[in-house]
Amino acid sequence: MGPLLKQVLPLALSRFFGLIIFLFFFIPDSYALTDILPINNFNTHPFDTIGHITPEQRVYIATDIYKRNLRHVPETVAMARLNELTNIARQLDDKALESVVFDLKADYYAVNLRFNPHSVNLYKQAIDFATENKLPLYAAIYLQHEGMFFYNLKHNTTACYYFLKAQEAFRAVGFEKAPNMSAYFSQVAEFYYHLGDYPNAEIQLQNALKYPIKHARDRIGMINTLGLIRRSGKQYRQALEYFQRVLDLAKTSKDTVWVGIATGNIGSIYFNLGEYDKAAPFIQTDYEQSLKYGEKNNATIALLRLVKINLLKNNVTRCLKQLDTAELLIKNSATSVLNIKTDIYDLKAQCYDKLGQPAAALVFRRKYELTKDSLAVQNNIAAVEVVKMQYVVGKQQAEDNRLKAQARERDGVFVILFLLIVILLLLFSRQALKARNDKELLQSEKRRLDEELKYTDMKLQTYTEHIRKNNKLIDRFREQIDQLKNKNADSSVVEHLEKLMQAHIMTDANWQEFKKIFVKVYPDYLFNVKKNFMSLSETDVRLLTLIKLQCTNKEMANMLGITAEGIKKAKQRLRKKMKLNNNISIEEAISIL
Repeated sequence: MGPLLKQVLPLALSRFFGLIIFLFFFIPDSYALTDILPINNFNTHPFDTIGHITPEQRVYIATDIYKRNLRHVPETVAMARLNELTNIARQLDDKALESVVFDLKADYYAVNLRFNPHSVNLYKQAIDFATENKLPLYAAIYLQHEGMFFYNLKHNTTACYYFLKAQEAFRAVGFEKAPNMSAYFSQVAEFYYHLGDYPNAEIQLQNALKYPIKHARDRIGMINTLGLIRRSGKQYRQALEYFQRVLDLAKTSKDTVWVGIATGNIGSIYFNLGEYDKAAPFIQTDYEQSLKYGEKNNATIALLRLVKINLLKNNVTRCLKQLDTAELLIKNSATSVLNIKTDIYDLKAQCYDKLGQPAAALVFRRKYELTKDSLAVQNNIAAVEVVKMQYVVGKQQAEDNRLKAQARERDGVFVILFLLIVILLLLFSRQALKARNDKELLQSEKRRLDEELKYTDMKLQTYTEHIRKNNKLIDRFREQIDQLKNKNADSSVVEHLEKLMQAHIMTDANWQEFKKIFVKVYPDYLFNVKKNFMSLSETDVRLLTLIKLQCTNKEMANMLGITAEGIKKAKQRLRKKMKLNNNISIEEAISIL
């Protein structure tokens, strides 16, 4: 149903996670204290009452006082008041309260300076202080805060590292003992969701739902995001169940905003299933509610769905008016709308095609191709970010396993030493035997891997040879078709031959199968291509793969179902995207990858 269905980041996500960050970013817990403590002028001493508060609540109340009084005051005033809090904590011998001062100072610089070395250093001090003073829960919370610090500033790889460390620390304490554990899981879910790592996002949300949730809206938002994840995986019936739960909860809570969001999401499912008559009223409601609450991007997405429905009904004039409205809605958008523009241009081209205006259709088709290429670059950058994050995850897990192994080894060292004395001679003889066996095993494994690689390489050669034979068959089809056309043969016969020829051209399914074999022989090639030439589309990568196999222009043309002249032009465009010098050929550029 077109690219529109793949790119919706709905109203629900921004509202839900915006609320989560507002309530929980940089604080261990949140208490509604505005009715307990008056707002102070920053020239007074706002923490004077802390000594009269029970130890269990000091950290939370001090955090609330800081947020309401000191977060946006001049630096000298804020630091002086927080230093006073340190002195109070030392007088009370309250290590938890003393540790939170580092966290609050880090928050102050993060809020006022964005990315800065002060916050990084202060978070480290907070974590170290909590660890040294046996406050594991606070150490976990400060690790989580540092993860949010890096995530909010788009340092995703570093954020991933701290989120992993935080969850390991929470696990050691016991998730059930951590206040607001649901919120911490939700924050990490947001992180994974925005990187497109939906499986990990779902795991985090399912974990979040196991723990107490303070606000009904938070629960609704989590369930809604689970529906979005199912929708992204085209599991529409399961997604519909989640969205229906959201609608029921929203109606029970009399939350009109979430009623509107859930209605729109239900409409999107019916739309994806092709049940347009069911979808239309839901989508119309979504459009109207989005406009009402100023969510122009979401309104535009809903409107484009209505355009598609009208286009199927041949209401072309109405479609064009709606598309003009869509362009006005996103005209001054502060967020990236490349995906929406791509759909608008595509739909306008379809409209003008239906109206019999090929020149106008061509203009918008060209705009569509340009924005589609830009969107591909944007998606490639995001994909690289996910790869980097996955590397960090794997590296951290390996490091954790290594440290656990070392800990187990230390615990058993005395027992092992005793046993070694008793069985030293026996071990020596067995070790020699084991070394021989290991050597034979390694040689056997090497032979197996060599044979496997040899077989895969042979399979790739066979597959490539099959494609080349297929090309010859396509050439014969073309010759017969040309001959029949010259003889004015029956058009149905020509059409039948053309269909047979198309059946031998490489399809997307054939390409995926071919790519699996290719990657086994050249495991790093496709990764290096995307890393070194990030602006390339999937079509460009396919062409580079065939060039790697030294296929001729004619062979590539047959395989891709275009002319040899089309291949030459595609190579010229490819050179520009790869930014190659005139004295370097494409073959030379990829030979080192």
